[in-house]
Order: sequence, then C-alpha cells, then structure tokens
Amino acid sequence: MKRISKLIALTTFFALAAWAQPPLPQGFTTVLPVQGLSNADLQALIVSPSEVPLYSTTITGYDGNSYTGTFVGRNPNNRAKTTTNVITQVIPLKVVITDAEWGAVTYDATAADACVAGTPSDTTLITNSPIFNGANYTMNGVNVTPTTPSQYIDAFIRANYWSLVGETNYHTNLTLQVLPVQTLNFNSTVAQNFKSGVDFGGGCANSFIGVVDITAYDSAIQALLSGGTIVGVSPGTFPILLSHEVVNGIPGHNLFASCCALGYHSGFTVGPNLQIYSPFSYSSNFGGDVSTLSHEMAEAVMDPTGNNPTPVWGELGQTFNPPSPTLANGGCQNNLEVGDPLSQANGVTPTSFVVTMSGFTYHLQELAFTNWFYGAAVNTGAGGKYSNNGAFGGHAKLCPPGGTN
Repeated sequence: MKRISKLIALTTFFALAAWAQPPLPQGFTTVLPVQGLSNADLQALIVSPSEVPLYSTTITGYDGNSYTGTFVGRNPNNRAKTTTNVITQVIPLKVVITDAEWGAVTYDATAADACVAGTPSDTTLITNSPIFNGANYTMNGVNVTPTTPSQYIDAFIRANYWSLVGETNYHTNLTLQVLPVQTLNFNSTVAQNFKSGVDFGGGCANSFIGVVDITAYDSAIQALLSGGTIVGVSPGTFPILLSHEVVNGIPGHNLFASCCALGYHSGFTVGPNLQIYSPFSYSSNFGGDVSTLSHEMAEAVMDPTGNNPTPVWGELGQTFNPPSPTLANGGCQNNLEVGDPLSQANGVTPTSFVVTMSGFTYHLQELAFTNWFYGAAVNTGAGGKYSNNGAFGGHAKLCPPGGTN
C-alpha cells in the first residue's frame, strides 16, 4: 500500500508540474534614444516655431562636469513664470497578431476591458486619469498645487523646480486630444500571442498578452506617425500610442525571454523638427493602472531625446539587477530618465501617489528630481528632497558602485 501511495503521489506531482504554467516575467520600461543629434542640432530644434516647446539649459554636476540638456516646456530660470500647453494626443491602437498557435488575436484599446471592474475601455481609463485631469498634491510636505488642481506631470515639474517656481503660475499642461483608433498588424516572425492559464500562470483569467519585437513595433509606430494618415499629428504635438495588453521584447517576441517592456518614449526628426512620442500598454496582466504611463510621460518631458547626459548613476530602481536587456552593462546609465531610479526598490522605498478619480483608484510612480542626477549646488526640489515623495534624501553616487546619498 505504501508503494502504491508513493506511486500515486509521484504521478500527481508530475501531473501538477506539467499543468502549472510559468509565471509572468517582471515588466519594465525603456527608452529608444533619438539617433544622430548633436548639440547644434538640438539648438536648431529649439528655435523651430512649430516644435513642441523646448528649452535647453546647462547644469554643473557634482562631479565637476557640465551637462547640457533639452527639456519640454519653459525654462524655470526665466523671469516670466507662465503656463506652457503641450498638445498631447492619445491614439488608441487595435493591434492584430497572427501566429500558428492562436491564429489572429485582436488587442483593442477602445474595447471594453473585461479585466477591469466595470469593463471600461483602456482609452477611457487613461483619459480619465490624473495624467490629464487635475488633483491636489503635497510633495515632501509642500503643497505644490496651492491655487488650482494640477495634472500629475505638471505637479512633479513644479515640485522639481519649487524654489524657482513655487507660488507662481508656472505650469506645463498636457492638452488632451483623443484621435481615431489605428490598426497595426504583426505576424509570427516578429510577434506572438500568449494565453493566461495555457501559456502563462497568473494575470487576468482567459486573457491574452501579445509580445512584439520592439524594433518591429517601433518601426510600425514611426511609419504610422510619419505617414500622414493621422490628421493632426505633427512635431507640434505629443502622441501617446495606447495599446491593450501588447508588450515588447528587447529583442524578440518570447514572453519569457528578454521581455517585457510595458512602455517607452522616443522621437524622430521631421525636417528641422523633433517628433516626440510614447507607446504605452495598459495591461491588467502586469498590474494595470497608470504607473508606467506616469513614468514615461515624465521622462519624455524631462528627456525628450533620451540623450540628456548626466553623471553615471545606477544600481537603484530599474537599474538594480535589471530585468531589461538594455541595461546589461552592470546596472549603470547616464541619462536623465527620472522614472528609472524609482521604478523598483533597492535600498530606498519609493511611494506611489494614490488618486481616486472618476470612480477608479490610480497609482502614480514616484519620480526623481533633476538634482538627484546632478547634485547641483542649489537643490531646487520641494522640501529639500531629491524625489517627489521623499525616497531620495541626497543626490546620486557615481556608478559603479552607484546608489544614493
């Protein structure tokens, strides 16, 4: 009897092992830097009259070197503290991926999302969020929205430059436009469908995740934006390409290898102008919400080309034991990506801002201030901190070894 029991137990064990599906990998974000732009090119972009408003400034870092960066908005050092409006276009995507296992699966950001309570569309969830609607924010003990509710990115920028713009009308507002849905098609050479309960465990039951190689995906995005088929898109606007449960491999299209980028920001030149853009996936399987979007939007505003140089930093957040293949250099990087140091915890505890709006609770990622990267002589950040919810109390340390003061 004991031998039979052991045989039954072993049979059950192997049956369960065969049935169990691998869990989802950890999601991350990335940046695709604009290629081939010199400082002279950037200066030419800044004076273009049709451009998304850009300015350039030079900062001396704690390492004694000077760093010149390009930013969206108005220079906070200017005497006039006015509002800058950035036309921000949400472009919902209908992505169709055809493979041998599941055939043609459609991922539609305008369809009802069965993985979200109340089944709103992902487009509705995003446009109703604090990214585009005002709320009141206290950052590091300072009310950075004393006179009027602000969008989250605006509140972060105000907190970042608080000693320069506090109690003024300095704002960077994202003026929302929702454009018609656009369709992208991918085949199995660059993309693949994965189903919950069959190909992976966890996540939303009976749902699909589409994985597209990031190079193929970005080429399709750039072709869509530059092809003239979407009325209103121009270098004077900031398009957000919203997908439903479509993530990127870097490289490849395997859910369990070099995956999964939930969003990124990038740009390309159109004549003398810079077209910035940011693809983003609303994915309930990877936790849903707008944390990734707040990360990417802030980075696109603070580092629109992906090339704003900084002292080398790392071994924090997304750069610690990085899941992203783009950070396989020991966890060090040297650009002004304000979301990356706090996208995962290591030695610090980032705290999301939680805002309930339109019946939904949104979580907005804590972000690093400019002076965390540079350690400038005067810290302009609200409350004397180096991030907008208190995680960083000092500036970055050179990497290696990286970390923070």
